[in-house]
Amino acid sequence: MAKERKVKKVQARHILVGAKELADELKVKIDQGEEFTKLAEEYSECPSKKRGGDLGWFGKGAMVRPFEVAAFTAQEGDVVGPIKTEFGWHLIYVYEIQEDVDPDAGPPTGDEDADDDTLRLVAENYAHEFMMLGYTSKKVLSLFTSPHFKSANTVYNILGHDAINDVIASVFGQKVVPAAKEGEEGGQAKEG
Repeated sequence: MAKERKVKKVQARHILVGAKELADELKVKIDQGEEFTKLAEEYSECPSKKRGGDLGWFGKGAMVRPFEVAAFTAQEGDVVGPIKTEFGWHLIYVYEIQEDVDPDAGPPTGDEDADDDTLRLVAENYAHEFMMLGYTSKKVLSLFTSPHFKSANTVYNILGHDAINDVIASVFGQKVVPAAKEGEEGGQAKEG
Protein backbone atom coordinates (compact mmCIF):
# COMPACT_ATOMS: atom_id res chain seq x y z
CA MET A 1 0.00 0.00 0.00
CA ALA A 2 1.38 3.36 -0.93
CA LYS A 3 1.55 5.59 2.08
CA GLU A 4 -1.03 8.34 1.79
CA ARG A 5 0.63 11.59 1.01
CA LYS A 6 -0.39 14.32 3.39
CA VAL A 7 0.43 17.95 2.92
CA LYS A 8 0.30 21.07 5.01
CA LYS A 9 -1.82 23.97 3.84
CA VAL A 10 -1.96 27.43 5.31
CA GLN A 11 -4.42 30.24 4.94
CA ALA A 12 -2.92 33.69 5.01
CA ARG A 13 -3.36 37.35 4.33
CA HIS A 14 -0.53 39.57 3.23
CA ILE A 15 0.36 43.20 2.75
CA LEU A 16 2.80 44.01 -0.04
CA VAL A 17 4.62 47.35 -0.07
CA GLY A 18 7.61 48.69 -1.93
CA ALA A 19 9.65 50.04 0.99
CA LYS A 20 10.99 48.22 4.02
CA GLU A 21 10.43 51.34 6.17
CA LEU A 22 6.71 51.26 5.41
CA ALA A 23 6.56 47.53 6.07
CA ASP A 24 8.26 48.11 9.44
CA GLU A 25 5.80 50.89 10.31
CA LEU A 26 2.83 48.70 9.40
CA LYS A 27 4.23 45.85 11.50
CA VAL A 28 4.35 48.20 14.50
CA LYS A 29 0.73 49.22 13.89
CA ILE A 30 -0.31 45.57 13.74
CA ASP A 31 1.63 44.81 16.93
CA GLN A 32 -0.25 47.69 18.54
CA GLY A 33 -3.53 46.08 17.64
CA GLU A 34 -4.53 47.68 14.33
CA GLU A 35 -6.51 45.41 12.07
CA PHE A 36 -4.43 43.59 9.46
CA THR A 37 -7.32 43.51 6.98
CA LYS A 38 -7.85 47.28 7.12
CA LEU A 39 -4.15 48.00 6.70
CA ALA A 40 -4.01 45.62 3.73
CA GLU A 41 -6.93 47.39 2.07
CA GLU A 42 -5.26 50.73 2.61
CA TYR A 43 -1.59 50.04 1.91
CA SER A 44 -1.08 46.79 0.04
CA GLU A 45 0.06 46.96 -3.58
CA CYS A 46 -1.20 43.47 -4.39
CA PRO A 47 -4.61 43.07 -6.07
CA SER A 48 -5.52 40.86 -3.09
CA LYS A 49 -5.97 44.09 -1.11
CA LYS A 50 -9.58 44.09 -2.32
CA ARG A 51 -10.02 41.07 -0.07
CA GLY A 52 -8.06 42.53 2.83
CA GLY A 53 -4.93 40.84 1.57
CA ASP A 54 -6.50 37.41 1.70
CA LEU A 55 -4.69 34.77 -0.34
CA GLY A 56 -6.92 31.90 0.72
CA TRP A 57 -5.51 28.42 1.20
CA PHE A 58 -2.27 27.44 -0.41
CA GLY A 59 0.12 24.55 -0.25
CA LYS A 60 3.82 24.46 -0.93
CA GLY A 61 4.89 25.45 -4.41
CA ALA A 62 2.20 28.07 -4.90
CA MET A 63 4.12 31.10 -3.64
CA VAL A 64 7.57 32.49 -4.26
CA ARG A 65 10.16 30.80 -2.09
CA PRO A 66 10.93 33.37 0.64
CA PHE A 67 7.21 33.96 1.10
CA GLU A 68 6.51 30.26 1.31
CA VAL A 69 9.28 29.65 3.84
CA ALA A 70 7.95 32.45 6.06
CA ALA A 71 4.34 31.32 5.79
CA PHE A 72 5.11 27.69 6.45
CA THR A 73 7.34 28.32 9.45
CA ALA A 74 4.84 30.64 11.15
CA GLN A 75 2.53 29.51 13.93
CA GLU A 76 -1.20 29.94 13.54
CA GLY A 77 -2.08 33.55 14.34
CA ASP A 78 1.44 34.89 13.72
CA VAL A 79 2.19 37.97 11.68
CA VAL A 80 5.63 37.52 10.13
CA GLY A 81 7.76 39.92 8.18
CA PRO A 82 8.79 42.09 6.65
CA ILE A 83 9.86 39.41 4.18
CA LYS A 84 11.61 40.51 1.00
CA THR A 85 10.69 38.91 -2.32
CA GLU A 86 11.14 40.11 -5.86
CA PHE A 87 7.72 41.79 -5.52
CA GLY A 88 8.68 43.95 -2.55
CA TRP A 89 8.22 43.64 1.20
CA HIS A 90 5.51 41.44 2.65
CA LEU A 91 3.87 41.19 6.02
CA ILE A 92 2.18 37.80 6.27
CA TYR A 93 -0.61 36.95 8.67
CA VAL A 94 -1.07 33.20 8.85
CA TYR A 95 -4.51 32.77 10.32
CA GLU A 96 -5.16 29.09 9.84
CA ILE A 97 -2.98 26.04 9.40
CA GLN A 98 -4.07 22.52 8.49
CA GLU A 99 -1.51 19.78 8.86
CA ASP A 100 -1.94 16.40 7.21
CA VAL A 101 -4.38 17.42 4.54
CA ASP A 102 -5.05 15.06 1.69
CA PRO A 103 -3.59 17.08 -1.21
CA ASP A 104 -6.59 16.27 -3.39
CA ALA A 105 -9.11 17.08 -0.71
CA GLY A 106 -8.83 19.46 2.17
CA PRO A 107 -9.49 23.15 1.87
CA PRO A 108 -9.66 24.54 -1.66
CA THR A 109 -6.59 26.46 -2.74
CA GLY A 110 -8.73 29.11 -4.32
CA ASP A 111 -9.00 27.73 -7.81
CA GLU A 112 -11.12 24.58 -7.81
CA ASP A 113 -14.62 25.66 -6.97
CA ALA A 114 -14.48 29.40 -7.08
CA ASP A 115 -16.90 31.32 -9.26
CA ASP A 116 -15.69 33.07 -12.40
CA ASP A 117 -15.27 36.46 -10.74
CA THR A 118 -13.03 35.00 -8.08
CA LEU A 119 -11.07 33.08 -10.68
CA ARG A 120 -10.59 36.26 -12.71
CA LEU A 121 -9.30 37.93 -9.56
CA VAL A 122 -6.88 35.07 -8.99
CA ALA A 123 -5.76 35.34 -12.62
CA GLU A 124 -5.32 39.11 -12.17
CA ASN A 125 -3.14 38.50 -9.12
CA TYR A 126 -0.92 36.17 -11.10
CA ALA A 127 -0.75 38.44 -14.15
CA HIS A 128 0.09 41.35 -11.88
CA GLU A 129 2.82 39.45 -10.07
CA PHE A 130 4.31 38.10 -13.30
CA MET A 131 4.27 41.64 -14.71
CA MET A 132 6.11 42.91 -11.63
CA LEU A 133 8.73 40.27 -12.28
CA GLY A 134 9.33 41.96 -15.61
CA TYR A 135 7.75 39.40 -17.91
CA THR A 136 6.18 40.54 -21.18
CA SER A 137 2.48 39.97 -21.69
CA LYS A 138 3.26 37.23 -24.19
CA LYS A 139 5.52 35.52 -21.67
CA VAL A 140 2.83 35.84 -19.00
CA LEU A 141 0.39 34.01 -21.24
CA SER A 142 2.88 31.17 -21.64
CA LEU A 143 3.34 31.04 -17.85
CA PHE A 144 -0.42 30.56 -17.44
CA THR A 145 -0.31 27.64 -19.81
CA SER A 146 2.64 26.07 -18.02
CA PRO A 147 1.82 23.21 -15.65
CA HIS A 148 4.77 24.43 -13.58
CA PHE A 149 2.55 27.18 -12.18
CA LYS A 150 -0.10 24.79 -11.01
CA SER A 151 -2.70 27.20 -9.68
CA ALA A 152 -2.28 29.73 -12.49
CA ASN A 153 -2.61 26.84 -14.90
CA THR A 154 -5.75 25.56 -13.17
CA VAL A 155 -7.36 28.98 -13.49
CA TYR A 156 -6.33 29.11 -17.13
CA ASN A 157 -7.88 25.72 -17.79
CA ILE A 158 -11.17 26.69 -16.15
CA LEU A 159 -11.55 30.18 -17.58
CA GLY A 160 -10.14 29.43 -20.98
CA HIS A 161 -7.77 31.23 -23.30
CA ASP A 162 -9.88 34.28 -24.14
CA ALA A 163 -10.72 35.16 -20.56
CA ILE A 164 -7.08 34.92 -19.50
CA ASN A 165 -6.08 37.02 -22.49
CA ASP A 166 -8.55 39.67 -21.35
CA VAL A 167 -7.19 39.60 -17.83
CA ILE A 168 -3.60 39.96 -19.06
CA ALA A 169 -4.66 42.76 -21.38
CA SER A 170 -6.34 44.64 -18.55
CA VAL A 171 -3.35 44.20 -16.22
CA PHE A 172 -0.87 45.27 -18.88
CA GLY A 173 -3.20 47.92 -20.27
CA GLN A 174 -2.89 46.52 -23.77
CA LYS A 175 -4.49 43.88 -25.93
CA VAL A 176 -2.45 40.76 -26.39
CA VAL A 177 -1.94 40.10 -30.05
CA PRO A 178 -2.85 36.49 -30.73
CA ALA A 179 0.39 34.73 -31.50
CA ALA A 180 0.71 33.46 -35.03
CA LYS A 181 -0.11 29.79 -34.90
CA GLU A 182 3.37 29.03 -33.58
CA GLY A 183 3.45 26.17 -31.14
CA GLU A 184 -0.20 26.45 -30.21
CA GLU A 185 -0.55 22.72 -29.91
CA GLY A 186 2.58 22.71 -27.80
CA GLY A 187 5.60 23.00 -30.02
CA GLN A 188 5.11 22.41 -33.69
CA ALA A 189 7.37 25.41 -34.12
CA LYS A 190 10.33 23.05 -34.05
CA GLU A 191 9.98 21.77 -37.57
CA GLY A 192 12.46 22.94 -40.20
